[in-house]
Parts: sequence; C-alpha cells; structure tokens
Amino acid sequence: MLYLRRAVSFIPEHTAAVTELRESLEISRSEVKLLTRFLGLDRIVVAAGLSTLDMLLAIGQEALTGTDRSRVRFLIHAHTVQHVAPPSLRWMDVLRTRLDVEGATSFAVSHQGCAVGLSVLKVAESLLTAEPAGSTALVLIGEKALSSVTQHLPATSVLGDATAGVVVSLDGPGDAVLSTAHRTLGEFHQAMKMPEEAQRRYRRAYIPELAAVMLDAVRRADLELDDIDLVLPHNVNRYSWSTTARKLGLPLDRIYLENVSKTGHCFCADPFMNLSTARAEGVVRPGTHVLLVSAGQGGTFAAAVARTSTGQE
Repeated sequence: MLYLRRAVSFIPEHTAAVTELRESLEISRSEVKLLTRFLGLDRIVVAAGLSTLDMLLAIGQEALTGTDRSRVRFLIHAHTVQHVAPPSLRWMDVLRTRLDVEGATSFAVSHQGCAVGLSVLKVAESLLTAEPAGSTALVLIGEKALSSVTQHLPATSVLGDATAGVVVSLDGPGDAVLSTAHRTLGEFHQAMKMPEEAQRRYRRAYIPELAAVMLDAVRRADLELDDIDLVLPHNVNRYSWSTTARKLGLPLDRIYLENVSKTGHCFCADPFMNLSTARAEGVVRPGTHVLLVSAGQGGTFAAAVARTSTGQE
C-alpha cells in the first residue's frame, strides 16, 4: 500500500480577478459573466516573478522537511502541459541537485492532462516495490501557465499557478492510499482540437465518466460512497461538480469547492492542493476517508481514495 507521508502545496500570494484578465485572454464580456456568475470562478493565483522551476524547488524543499533524503529513490515531476521547458535546461537534473537527492532516479510524466497528478501515484507505488524497505519517492506536481492558450479553457475554466509536493512510501506514517482508478477515452485524444461533433460527444460523456471513475475508486477501496467524508476535486468550475454531485446523489457540501473561486483551476495540482488546504482549515480530520479526483483534456479521468493519518501509525 502506498502512503502519502507528507503532502504540501505552494500557492502564490498574488491573485488576479478573472474580470481583469479579459483582454489578455481575449475573451468576451459574455464569457466573463459565464465564468464568474455561472461557473463560480472569481480569482486565480498568479506566480508573479516565479518560474515553474522556482515553484517546484520551493515545494520540494518544504515536502522534504524531516525526510531522510538519502532514502529518496525517485524524483518525479507530473505536469499537465506536455512541454514545460526546453530539454537543454535539464530541469530534473537541476531539481535533483538543488533538492539534495542525488541518489534518486529522476523523470517527468505527462500526456494525461490534469489527471496525471493522480495517475502518477500508481507509477510511484510500482517503482517502490523493487526498492529496500523505507525507500521514498518525491512527487512534484503542477506548473505555471505560460500563455493564454494554456491559461484559458473556453467556456470552462481559467487556470492559475500552483504546485504540490508529496513524499510517498510503501509504509507509514501518512495518509494510506486505499485505491486508485483511471479511465482513458482515447477517442477524445485531440482535446481542444477535436471536431465539433467529437466535442459534443465529449461533453455528454464527461459527467458520467467522471462519476464512474469516482465509483471505481470507492469500490476498489471496499467502501461505499457514503463512507467518503470529503471529495477533493480538481477546481475546473463549480457547475460541473454540482452536476456530478446530482449524478451521484452526493450532497454538494461533501465536495471541497472553496478553492475554485480563490485559486482557479491549477492544472494537475488541484486535488493535492485541496488536501493541503482542507487539512489546514480542519475540514479534513484524522482517520477519515477522502476521495481525490481529477479529469484531463484528452479524455482522461483519475481518482484515489485515501484514509487520512491519525498520527499514530
């Protein structure tokens, strides 16, 4: 079983109102009203003056606090956008050196949209099974929006800048990952470049598939949906989650949506960012079941059930 020994997030202090971004994102006033009044977005976090590398270094150092760095066997960066830096910059080598985990094998994972942050948990678990007891992996999740193309999902969301860092191992203490579930609908691989007919089919499939992957994860954990104390979602918008809640017969107050209006949709970091902030606010209590969920452009869906640490493992 995989344990999240430490899960932290880097959320920039600076924010921008969606209404202020209308010209830079080249969106109409009517869409601004759609995004804010109907979809529940208000502000997004902006990492002014910081690069993705800066954000990853900051969250990596925080995540490794109190960790024996000599036991970190893997350093993994999960990111939504397929190209976050030119290959010549060798970011993973820089991260491994600056974070003082020289003994770790480092690599990045992408091509799964915003579901990649959850999907990579299975990768880390599989790799650690071949390592000595007590080995850990540091998973860095997220990136910075580099252009209006990546910052705006038309009629859906506006994306902010945030990262998360998670130290994982096959033994505790920590949040126990009871199950993971993944679905990929390959017919939608063109994402935003899909023909209109494919886009219509994707819109029809989105809520049923999102609900289905959540139920997959719950059942694999030998639980019922009623056993889940809190859903920690991606922050794409409030409307899609209210629709999903109705589909599942789940009270909306059991889905943590507080960050939708505060941070915007922060790529693949959202579920872990929500875990971190909900825990800090006392919304996530020790020994409860949480369901982390995300979906990505290209027809990818992922979920994971975790039992939060009681601090006594």
